[in-house]
Amino acid sequence: MNQILWAACLATFIMTLADSVGEPMHPGEKTTYRIGVYDPRAIAVAFAGSEHFKQWMSGLHAEYKKAKAAGDQKRVEELEAEGAARQRRLHTQAFSAAPVDDILEQIEDRLPSIKQKANVSSLESKWDKEKLAKHPSADRVDLTMELIDALNPNERQRKSAIEIQKHKPIPLEQVENMKD
Repeated sequence: MNQILWAACLATFIMTLADSVGEPMHPGEKTTYRIGVYDPRAIAVAFAGSEHFKQWMSGLHAEYKKAKAAGDQKRVEELEAEGAARQRRLHTQAFSAAPVDDILEQIEDRLPSIKQKANVSSLESKWDKEKLAKHPSADRVDLTMELIDALNPNERQRKSAIEIQKHKPIPLEQVENMKD
């Protein structure tokens, strides 16, 4: 009988402890999970033409010029294919809301500060329904402009990044069929 009573008390304690996880430490205090959200299209548009973009492309351009000067047609074709792949990727990011993790890597040293200032736990694309669904009651803080500004775009790119947010993303299949 003592074992049953002990097991019941332990079970009650565990359930009470589990129910209190995430609860405020002080009465009246509200704890809310906060997620930083952003429009990846705006990030991609701000990136294109920025100094970060130029640095990202400079190695490819340098290799291309070197291969061209050396008459290495095979390497020239490989580099042209790489350039075309980057262009397609940027199109899907800028127009169809494809992930921009590779672009955010360009400013990864600034992300902790941006997240800390906004008091958010993570950064997620506002179009990534699967990830956002994991935290349905989380407060969402739009950090698109902070991320745009972290890329230091020129004024034209910044305006374009703001403008693209006024439109819905284009379906991926449609963007993949776009011609330059």
